[in-house]
Amino acid sequence: MRRSFLYIIRLAILVALAIWLVRNPGDIRIDWIGWRLEMPFALFMVITVAVTWVAGIGLRMAAGALGAPWAVMRRRADQRRESGFRALTLGLAAIAAGDAEEARRQAREADRLLRDPSLTRLLSAQAAALNGDTAAAARYFAALRDNEDTAFLGIVGLLRQALARGDEARSLELAEEAYAMRPDAPLVATTRLYGRARARRWFDAQVALYDAVKRRIVPEEDGRRHRSALLTERAREALAADKLDEALEFAGKARESVPGFVPAVALEAELLGRTGKAKRGQRLIEEAWPKSPHPALTEAYRGLVTETNLIDRFKRLHALADHAVDHPESRMTIAEAALDAELWGEARVQLEALTGSDLTARACRLRARLEDAEHGDDRAARLWLERSGSAPADPAWTCGSCGAVAPDWSAVCGHCGEFDTVAWTLPPRVSVLSSDDVADLEVDVVEMPHSLPPAA
Repeated sequence: MRRSFLYIIRLAILVALAIWLVRNPGDIRIDWIGWRLEMPFALFMVITVAVTWVAGIGLRMAAGALGAPWAVMRRRADQRRESGFRALTLGLAAIAAGDAEEARRQAREADRLLRDPSLTRLLSAQAAALNGDTAAAARYFAALRDNEDTAFLGIVGLLRQALARGDEARSLELAEEAYAMRPDAPLVATTRLYGRARARRWFDAQVALYDAVKRRIVPEEDGRRHRSALLTERAREALAADKLDEALEFAGKARESVPGFVPAVALEAELLGRTGKAKRGQRLIEEAWPKSPHPALTEAYRGLVTETNLIDRFKRLHALADHAVDHPESRMTIAEAALDAELWGEARVQLEALTGSDLTARACRLRARLEDAEHGDDRAARLWLERSGSAPADPAWTCGSCGAVAPDWSAVCGHCGEFDTVAWTLPPRVSVLSSDDVADLEVDVVEMPHSLPPAA
């Protein structure tokens, strides 16, 4: 519509000009070095326009002829660059597919065609890393790091290498450097968080955690769990420095972040006892017990009970366990207190109620203690101790990353160094092949070649 309107306007202008020339005829005369040229003005205008048009065509043809070599060279350069980018794309696709040889070949081709190291270094670095040439990859990543436009990519490449070889200090250093450039990068933010935690820089890790949760890199639920773990460690650190009030504040915040978190509840209860608030500490454990019956809470509760008479202590612990009376931990808590108070009947009632998977190694050891203490039956006690070796395992502080079992909770696994992976759960079991299984396996290995098709 717009083009039609403009065409009509131009046509109207031409028609108006033609009418004006018809209504205003005239002649033009040119005298030049003895020559005289006379013609109507309209004819002069037509000749002028025609000459100008022909001259324009001639100039364009001359320019085209003179610029032809440069045009050919530009076309070849464009084709070369297009082929280079195609090689770059194919190289990245080969890396994604895990084809190391193809990635290296395309990297060389892209470098030959583009002749721009800033474009091909990343592909060359990834190809070298895929081929297992970490030294060459490190050189490429370092070159990328030195270029302002590719500095972040180079740092991330070096960071991944440091993580792969388990260099915690170098990983954290590179993560801090990359964070200053792009704080929203998930790998950078999480490495910075977990690196600080593994370095036991609890406050710094908490700052990094707050930032990661705010940027939605760490989910809120995980953030609350991590915060509780960090605050519990900060409370322990303050307690070691004899800063009871500060430790109590951190422990309280840790418990509020994840209600029922056993290490935080037990530590806060202990600190309340040290600051003369034993009753409040007992209430904390009693409130947490229905959700999380745990030996650590039992131990903390024992430390808060002021009664010295074993019968009275038994009654207090029985009242605590009554908040989840059918839980195996409650029964074993009552049984242990009953054994201490020499209430053999009560201990037997609680222990005999544990059957199946609830009859764990710890329960078997308590039965052995009962048989020895009540009847002096060494044989029965020995049988229960032997049975504990094959009984179901008790829950323990187990790392979800490496499966290591620790005697106490820690925010960082003492075996693999992972952050916030230790939880109260059943440790992994190791299955042992019986002699019959081994014999069957040997038979399968011997017979396996006979089932193979004959070679061509």
